[in-house]
Amino acid sequence: MLKLIQNEWMKLWHQKSTWVMLIILIVVIIGFGGLNKYYSNTDDRDWRTVVEEELKMDKESLAQEDIDADYASYLQDNIAIAEYRLAENIAPQKGESFASFMSFGVDLFMFVTLFTVIIAASIVSSEYSTGTIKMLLTRPVSRAKILTSKLLTSFLYGFFLIAVSLAMTAIVGLVLFGQESGVQLTMVDGIIKEVDTWGDLFEKAYLSLGNFTMSILFAFLIGSVFRSSALAIGLTMFLSFSGSLVVMLLSKYWFAKYIWLAHDLIQYQTGYFMIEGITMPFSLAILAVYAIIFLIISYWSFMKRDVTA
Repeated sequence: MLKLIQNEWMKLWHQKSTWVMLIILIVVIIGFGGLNKYYSNTDDRDWRTVVEEELKMDKESLAQEDIDADYASYLQDNIAIAEYRLAENIAPQKGESFASFMSFGVDLFMFVTLFTVIIAASIVSSEYSTGTIKMLLTRPVSRAKILTSKLLTSFLYGFFLIAVSLAMTAIVGLVLFGQESGVQLTMVDGIIKEVDTWGDLFEKAYLSLGNFTMSILFAFLIGSVFRSSALAIGLTMFLSFSGSLVVMLLSKYWFAKYIWLAHDLIQYQTGYFMIEGITMPFSLAILAVYAIIFLIISYWSFMKRDVTA
């Protein structure tokens, strides 16, 4: 199995598109970091002066008549946090920070997912389009192992891009923004707490892997069954970007909560659920069931298809 994966990995890196996607990812990180640094407007005044000015403006806004209730609650939280900062002498963060730039690196998982979907969609279908599938299947190796090696190679490429994304973001962030000073505060159930920036970042990263995994498995399924990378990429991207709309339109029906698109795990961090009443164990169970179905169909189709013609 290891030799099969090594062979697929070498074939992957012989394709120009593989290098192009890696270069695009690196350029985006460097470019975004440079733009953020160039356009960042850091207030060099004493932080207490800045906070006092913001506090004054928030109080003036709150005193206005016919103010929206949600906005009033938002202002009250801001005022409480500002007063707490001044009383406890807790400085806020200034401008762009290393942690916030790392958050951008996690947001790039969307880019990484797109690039990995392209690989997963074409890694099987390209063998049919180029005619190399016949030569591949003449080897004394089972079809199941061949398909497994292709699937694992797709995931390896995705995780490699994730590692590159996080490493490059960290390097660019440290060079341009350095280690930030100051503390972020938030209001939780009427209590002011310090934001666990790195904890939130780690949670965002591993929750994003849910959509990453399902998108790859779905693209791999379509590419294996229909032998069309264009169809696999197009359909996967369509569902990824319009999935929330599809779920919203179907949310009034009982079966909506059983659609895998309704279970993007990132919603458990944001608190904005597409379907009310779902839980993390339920979402994980639904995703696991769909993942198994995708794999069963992929393997059944690949192992049963006649390629002698």
